[in-house]
Amino acid sequence: MELSDLNFLFRFLPIFLLAYYFCPARHRNRLLFVSSLLFYLFNGWVNTLLLTCSLLWNYWVVLMMSGRPQATGWRRGWLGAAVLYNLGTLCYFKYASPALPPGISFYTFTMLSLDIDVYLRRERAPQSFTELGVFGAMFPKLLSGPIAKFSDMAGQIRRRATSVKKTEQGLSLVIAGLSFKILLADPIGILWHDVQTIGFESISTPLAWMGMAAFSVQLLFDFQGYSLMAIGLAYMLGFELPKNFDHPYGARSISEYYRRWHISLGHWFRDYLYIPLGGNRGGIARTCINLLIVWGVTGIWHGSTANFLLWGLILGFFIVLEKCFLGRLLERHRALSHFYVWFLIPLTWIIFAITDLKELGTYFTRLFPFWGEGIAVNARDWIDRGRSYLPLFLGAAAVSCPLADRLWKKYWNSLWAKALLFLLFWVCVYQIVNGLHDPFLYGNF
Repeated sequence: MELSDLNFLFRFLPIFLLAYYFCPARHRNRLLFVSSLLFYLFNGWVNTLLLTCSLLWNYWVVLMMSGRPQATGWRRGWLGAAVLYNLGTLCYFKYASPALPPGISFYTFTMLSLDIDVYLRRERAPQSFTELGVFGAMFPKLLSGPIAKFSDMAGQIRRRATSVKKTEQGLSLVIAGLSFKILLADPIGILWHDVQTIGFESISTPLAWMGMAAFSVQLLFDFQGYSLMAIGLAYMLGFELPKNFDHPYGARSISEYYRRWHISLGHWFRDYLYIPLGGNRGGIARTCINLLIVWGVTGIWHGSTANFLLWGLILGFFIVLEKCFLGRLLERHRALSHFYVWFLIPLTWIIFAITDLKELGTYFTRLFPFWGEGIAVNARDWIDRGRSYLPLFLGAAAVSCPLADRLWKKYWNSLWAKALLFLLFWVCVYQIVNGLHDPFLYGNF
């Protein structure tokens, strides 16, 4: 079950919210934890057992590390056991198992952050298993984040307030996120699916560029839509989850783009890998090596095939160039810096999207036909598709700009905005009922 499923929207969520709002505050954590496990149970009892084992093991570890005073060696041993269990389980299911349990990457990183913070004495262990369960398995963020730190969530877990205004504002974010997914990401994704169906060797160069743009836009609105829904649902429950997107295509460098894209994951790698490696404290050469390591690991985290490692290393290479000299050039030339991002980022997303390296090479020969391989069966294949998809691309561009955010913040509570959200919700439902939607893309990672 996903956040965009009709069973979730019309059965699970209304029943849960009714129970949650009438439940005494002191029992809400138990209700939320049990409901989150029930939500996950729709993805299979084996997956739910795996999640429960992860929660139990990590709770035991943090209790051992934060209990009576222990020698550093013992605490280090417990941390090693936690890292071995979490990363071992994650690596097995990512790289050896035929099926990836939904959300395992996200709840594993969530648990690791708690283990490391307790070991470093940045944070105390949760006061109960229920607290840890709410932190690690809360259903709005369970499947695809955002990844939150326990230090940011502990106070909210122990004491939070709900209100009609928070519920209303959270619901508006849920509808906005659902609209991003159903009305933008999924329809634009059809173009990318068409390109794959035709075969890369047979498409024209303009259609290859359109397909690349389509995948880039689909991925943005699919994942941003999920994040908005998660943040909105959590807000309805009295929580404030961290922001996960901040207009990434408004960035002027690759570095800045990834400070705005999947922000919570970027912070995780910064805090628990880049800084422990030394960050930027060892001079420019060491900094560049650390950046390449982080981006190589980021690529491997997303998948086991070679294209993901290639994707991560290419991004790391450009970020290193920006660190060394390119960043200063981009700062001086606004138009050039925006073109640089808009040109390079979609090219890297194609590397991310195509897992077969031979097929990837073929696609690049269609993007840049002077390399020459294959011919377009229909050189005018892009014209009709261009007419069909142009309104979607323009709509995506319009809601991506900062002005859209400012208008949202100013008018979200107005009558006409509520009417628009009401209409968008039922249009989304119509699309879902008719099967005109796909599972969330980022659930695969």
